[in-house]
Amino acid sequence: MRNAALCVLPRAARAFVRSVGILAVALGVTTPAQAQDYPAGRPIKLVVPWPVGGVTDAASRILATRLGEQLGTTIIVENRSGANGRVGTDYAASAPADGYTLFVASAETHAINPHVYSTLSYDPIKAFTGVAPFALNPFALVSRADLKAGTLQEVIALAKARPGELTFASWGVGSTSQIGMEMLKGQYQLQMLHVPFQGEAPAVNALMAGQVDLMVLPAARAKALSADGKIKVYSMMTHDRFFVLPDTPGMDELGIKGINVVNWFAVVAPANTPEPIVQRVAGAINSIIQSPDAIANFRALGVDVHPVMSPGDLQHFIESETQRWGDVISNANIKLDG
Repeated sequence: MRNAALCVLPRAARAFVRSVGILAVALGVTTPAQAQDYPAGRPIKLVVPWPVGGVTDAASRILATRLGEQLGTTIIVENRSGANGRVGTDYAASAPADGYTLFVASAETHAINPHVYSTLSYDPIKAFTGVAPFALNPFALVSRADLKAGTLQEVIALAKARPGELTFASWGVGSTSQIGMEMLKGQYQLQMLHVPFQGEAPAVNALMAGQVDLMVLPAARAKALSADGKIKVYSMMTHDRFFVLPDTPGMDELGIKGINVVNWFAVVAPANTPEPIVQRVAGAINSIIQSPDAIANFRALGVDVHPVMSPGDLQHFIESETQRWGDVISNANIKLDG
């Protein structure tokens, strides 16, 4: 059986995580001599650029508890939300590069924001160094319960037959929800009207009320809403099926290539953080995400653990994701300012 988390990664990432997996695991065993005293009993701050209570926050807190145990210190989760993740990212980017401030990066902070904002106070690639990824949050395509389409192919056919008439909701311009739908639109040259809302809850409410036709939602949210028949679920927006919706086909199964909508969560550190410290933290995280207990905790949130990556390969992965999401944003002409 294929690794479920590996299957939802972009193809370029799949190849190297297979090749570096064994090497990266070793990071948890071999600790550079220079990092032996780190963290020396000092607490470590883990900055989360989103409010308390969301999936990113919950997954980060699972990681923080176990990372503190691995490193023998306290990991303090500090939520610095606002401006689509920019407030927390800016704060972490300017923190001392000493290993005592770490940051939870995601597709939003590192692959989307650089393209939807004309200017940022930080460079998400140059201002940080990769440490280790820890979770994946894949998305699914859903519709209002009474939409006259039973499959993804029928949704596409309906959109082509009624150009500009179908609507899709998102939780804001430049959100993963909007950009995920833009991937499908671009693939099939579909014309649909985007209806942005201020947050996921009002967007979902509009969908369930039949005020909009379609939406791209995290798989766990799609499962919860579809269980009561409040919405339809057509497909994963990832290459393969996902454990949360085991009966829902992925893009490969449907013969669709080039679409992969999955948010990822990764720990990064301010640029120039000493390499031995980066390796020490990476080794601890790699050990955590291979623990059966941790895997169960993450899956209970509706996310999965991320395949192991070395710090260098995570950095390359983030750069490739910045390009991949950026191409979609550019083609759809999505801007939040200017």
